[in-house]
Amino acid sequence: MESEKEADTKERLFMAAVMLFAERGYKAATVRDICRAAGGANVNAVNYYFGGKEKLYGRILELMFTEVEKRFLEGEAKRSDVGTPEERVKGVIRAYVGMLYGGGEVATAFCRIYTREVVSPTPLLDEVAERFVVPQTRAMLGLMGEALGPDVPEERARDCLASLVGQVTYYACHGPVFARVFPEHPGMEADWERIADHICTFTLAGVRAVQREFSTKEAS
Repeated sequence: MESEKEADTKERLFMAAVMLFAERGYKAATVRDICRAAGGANVNAVNYYFGGKEKLYGRILELMFTEVEKRFLEGEAKRSDVGTPEERVKGVIRAYVGMLYGGGEVATAFCRIYTREVVSPTPLLDEVAERFVVPQTRAMLGLMGEALGPDVPEERARDCLASLVGQVTYYACHGPVFARVFPEHPGMEADWERIADHICTFTLAGVRAVQREFSTKEAS
């Protein structure tokens, strides 16, 4: 069983790694940098507690995507009393946006790590995609399909889901540019609930437009 001191060291190393991987990327952040940022931990500590830099980074990615799954399920559960697919989509959007932008400094760091993976994937992304991204995307695609209805083919449901995710992640991927174009914006941590409501409105309007498109095709 870990002592209190060991648990504290492990936590400091983990948090230091999150911040450095977000700031510099996986390749540029060295074990020595992580240990220094963790308050001068021994350079062997990363290997001792996590099995090395790669496994530490993998642990961080796993935590990120486990949280996505948790928030997806929470978003579903919170709307279970309402029951309609549209209300469940709204619940998932709010949970997703809140996770990315409403969690303070750590959430912001996770956003940056995610963005770096999108731009410059590490070899660990394949494992993460297989374990988390594929099943999570399939679950969300199923929910989008329910919202759209049986007349809409899966490829259009896929495109609708991509539009939803694009709206949510836009501020993570383009945050620095957005802040320079709109310096008066209060920042995502202060504004995430309003943004979530906007994405809900915009997404569901798109869902209804696609429904109308295919109901018209069926009628003609």
